[in-house]
Amino acid sequence: MTLKITDNVSKIEKEVRDGDFNLNLKDHILYLPSFINPDLCKDVVKNLKSTGLDKSTPYTDGLLNDYTDSYFDPDISSITDIKDKVSEDALKLYAEKVRGFNWAYHESDKLFASEMIVRRYNNKSEFNYHYDDIVGEIFPQWFVRRRNILTCNVYLNEEDEYEGGDLHFASCNLTLKPKIGDVVISPSNWMFFHKVTEVTSGVRYSGTYWYYYGSDKKVGKRASHDKNFLK
Repeated sequence: MTLKITDNVSKIEKEVRDGDFNLNLKDHILYLPSFINPDLCKDVVKNLKSTGLDKSTPYTDGLLNDYTDSYFDPDISSITDIKDKVSEDALKLYAEKVRGFNWAYHESDKLFASEMIVRRYNNKSEFNYHYDDIVGEIFPQWFVRRRNILTCNVYLNEEDEYEGGDLHFASCNLTLKPKIGDVVISPSNWMFFHKVTEVTSGVRYSGTYWYYYGSDKKVGKRASHDKNFLK
């Protein structure tokens, strides 16, 4: 996919040299309400329930106070449809709207899409502050050598099905209460520490995956959306 470079690269380079290139961290977070067809989201949840999400592996490393159930790379066609929609449309919007992104990651760089993790947050579940540029270490069944650039969160069930479960970015004091079909794209680096606040009732479903720099050395299977999104 070719993404049109909307920023005036030479102008941004001059601003950087002159020390005038200032960005609000909130400008790097793209919130896309109702971006995914709700029927696709509901289909993911329905399929996961029928294939045993309840028996999936909780991710409880003792550091993040996370008591969610996590389902790694489920083989569900609607997930592929969701990732296609994000890769074809949302990522392009991010490059167009987030000033400087195409300047930093120009068309000689390649980004790949990881597998998706679907998480179920039950009552009292939370995911404490963290950043996402360390996935290769946390999930060794995937790539060991990779650098996450963008985090993509997709929200899979109705907001009235649970209380709490907000997405909060500490560095810019931004709190989002996403609804079904909403997409949030943000940088994966340490400046974007974020958390999912405690779910106080009901059940919250969301899917997360990352756009990352690839590697020749792999320990897991190649992502199904393995292509250059910036060229």
